[in-house]
Amino acid sequence: MFQRATADHLWRMLRPGDRHDRCTRDTLNALKGGGKVWVETRLESGHQLWVLIERGHKEAKQLLPKSVRVSVLRKLQYDDGEPVDGDGFDEHAATVTMTATVLTGAGFGTPLSWQTEIAHRLPYGYTQYADLTMRAPDAGVPAMLLEVDRVNEPVDDLTAKLHRYNDWFELLAPKADKDRERAARRQGAAVHDFRLWSRIYPASGREGYVPVAFVFTGKTQAQRERRMRRLEQAARRCFAGARYPWAGFTAVDYHQAVPVVVTELERITAGPAGAAGPVWRRLGREEWQTLSWALGNPDGERLYRMEEEQSRRRQAER
Repeated sequence: MFQRATADHLWRMLRPGDRHDRCTRDTLNALKGGGKVWVETRLESGHQLWVLIERGHKEAKQLLPKSVRVSVLRKLQYDDGEPVDGDGFDEHAATVTMTATVLTGAGFGTPLSWQTEIAHRLPYGYTQYADLTMRAPDAGVPAMLLEVDRVNEPVDDLTAKLHRYNDWFELLAPKADKDRERAARRQGAAVHDFRLWSRIYPASGREGYVPVAFVFTGKTQAQRERRMRRLEQAARRCFAGARYPWAGFTAVDYHQAVPVVVTELERITAGPAGAAGPVWRRLGREEWQTLSWALGNPDGERLYRMEEEQSRRRQAER
């Protein structure tokens, strides 16, 4: 559920067949008259950013399916009865909603596939909030966490987010046996049965944890590219996987790695295929691929099984 959106966002996501956003603007004005939404600010693009207020938030929770997790209402701050801008939060929130709009239009889920600001609580007192969580099983992505960066956060902060996600994925599920979990770390995907994340998110059908995507936007293409490279260098421990210790094996064990992909809002809105095209890059690779290919692991479990069989044959021939 999106607490903030423009009429343009809602038009593109909910009524893409309409010729313009008149219907969504009329609906927003009617909701405003009912005390459920408010125009929070006017964005740099000129669009008004609408925000749910308490009454609308409560009603939305009643109308949405129980399976949809609703983020906590962000309280508005006022000065002389007027809402106060949130130091760039509004622009960021609008970019987050735009990202979901573009991905929905490319066939990744539906408007109900998204949640914002979902908390991932860590035992050392920190809570990592995901800008977006996407569930699009029909598109081959049962779950994905997304972070949107407008080239205004230090790369060290982006790296820290990845490390915190990695820490969260390693948390034990309630009542899980620590000794059995430790033993399962050497048994591929079996370890996930003991982890908290598998109780909350669906399995991806691929090796590794829930994938994390970084969507960059703003500044120049060169600046965005530099940030991707710096993130790739700094966060390698989270996504690189581990080599198998046996001689002759080139496969990588990704079972306890975070698949990380990057893209740009400018890139996923440029081509005719949009986000469905080869506009995603898996950190650790050079080529731009479709999201499904980028999340796959051709050098992972499948290659390991092939090399294992080849090793058996060589031993049998001796």
